[in-house]
Amino acid sequence: MAVLEIVDDCLAPERHIFLTYTGPNPWGVAEKITNLIEPFFHVSASGTGNDIINWDVVGDQISFYSHWWVKKKFSAHSTMKVDLRIIGKQHKTTGEGYFRLRITADLVTQFSTFGFLLKPLWYLYSYFFYNRVRRRFIERCREMLHRFRDELKEHYDLKYTEIPAGAVVG
Repeated sequence: MAVLEIVDDCLAPERHIFLTYTGPNPWGVAEKITNLIEPFFHVSASGTGNDIINWDVVGDQISFYSHWWVKKKFSAHSTMKVDLRIIGKQHKTTGEGYFRLRITADLVTQFSTFGFLLKPLWYLYSYFFYNRVRRRFIERCREMLHRFRDELKEHYDLKYTEIPAGAVVG
């Protein structure tokens, strides 16, 4: 079986959405954001995950880093994959701190069949039908991420930040 995979950036040309939070209990706010992921994106527990949580408790500041992902099926061939990363610090005694949230998303389209049939079938399918559908999926993905950003900004007083072009982003 041959597999054709097309990966489209949902947020092009920006690539990332950055939100920052400064205030009391930044890790508590990050946990509340985690609780919003499943209901907002309408995915089950198998459609989301938190695969990395790092803590550094040495010194006066507690540093933390966390990574979440979301996979939402749009069709039999297309899946939205969202990547959320938080890095921040919280003072041990006062509880004040900050974090930066980075949101990235891709629309992954996979099509598979026998090798000699893949190219002609894909060309016909995409020409007559799937290019318009894929474009709508990319727009839907972008709109969903912007609504998520706006909801986070409204409920948790997060600030939208822009990273200059060419900056290295972790």
